[in-house]
Amino acid sequence: MEFVIGFVLIAIMMLFIGFGLSDIALLVIGIICVGVIMTAGFFVVSIVLLAVSRRVTARFSRFDEESRFPVAVYKIGDEELPNMFPREMVMRDKLYVPDKDVYVMYCRLRRAVFDKNAIITIVSGSAIFIPMAAFVVFAALRFFHIFT
Repeated sequence: MEFVIGFVLIAIMMLFIGFGLSDIALLVIGIICVGVIMTAGFFVVSIVLLAVSRRVTARFSRFDEESRFPVAVYKIGDEELPNMFPREMVMRDKLYVPDKDVYVMYCRLRRAVFDKNAIITIVSGSAIFIPMAAFVVFAALRFFHIFT
């Protein structure tokens, strides 16, 4: 909500300074494009981390409620490792079964794991946002007459 109020105030100040509505619309489009490119970058980093991970057997242990976003914690041997992505809110009882061995991808670089839900999120997000980011970059290059 604060973001929307801040943007409205910036837009009003831009109108008082002398910018037109088309300039404000271009700013909004630019912010959206930067967001799409950053999201695609996040998924590229996630793919790289997933690629250097190895498959291990783990057991769901608990939810870590103390972090910024609650995450599932998996036990591998005697070590408890957090999931890289926040826990799912829907169907928690079916997705996180305490006494069941599951396969996860263990990332030594981050000392965390990717569970099946995180892998599905990475694959589907990459399939959507990486092509979208490529389109945004090519559209921006064409808009600025760098690439015709």
